[in-house]
Amino acid sequence: MKEYQILLNGETITYQLTYKYMKNIRMRVKDGMLFVSAPYGTPLEYIEKTIQTYQKRLLKQINAYQPYAQYCDHGYVLIFNQRYRIVLRDIGIKKCQFHHRDIYVYHRDIQTCIEKMCRQILHDYIEEKIIAYLAYDFDLDMPLIEIKKYKSRWGSCYYRDHRVSFHLGLIHLEKELIDYVILHELVHFLQPNHSALFYQEIAQRMPCYKEIQKRLKEKHT
Repeated sequence: MKEYQILLNGETITYQLTYKYMKNIRMRVKDGMLFVSAPYGTPLEYIEKTIQTYQKRLLKQINAYQPYAQYCDHGYVLIFNQRYRIVLRDIGIKKCQFHHRDIYVYHRDIQTCIEKMCRQILHDYIEEKIIAYLAYDFDLDMPLIEIKKYKSRWGSCYYRDHRVSFHLGLIHLEKELIDYVILHELVHFLQPNHSALFYQEIAQRMPCYKEIQKRLKEKHT
């Protein structure tokens, strides 16, 4: 993988280029960075001409990216899509505390402290939602809930182990989007694949799921 720069609509963009055994050029934007894969032997001039052909769409995706957090003093973090300012008060204790719309962090390892807090907040929220679903809808025992960091998915259902796993990054999103992911994974206990029956089960419980699903796809993990 090599890094190059290209001028798109007067804006200098850095992109990562990887040559692979493939037939066509592929482009994707992840976390505000452009990644390009091209067949071995493709001239750089042709690759950049292809990028320029799709520059309007690519620039829109690149410029739309905003990090969910900046883990530094006077940085910020989004929790349930609400922005909280980070205030560092380093006294050597790995602890965080809310003060209105500020989060006071009492250790210099800001990210570790905040992620620990967010993990618990998200776990409690998901647990509460699942308990409600099981009480009024699903005929299931309470599954084991895990919170992990994933690169490209929001959740997973391990129905044979009676376990559900969720991406820590969900903490940054609106609760409506989180609720969809929770429902999605629970329905896998009824339908273990993504068949028409699976989405029928989703629609019975969340009729507007397609609109929510579309919004979720616009978010980065």
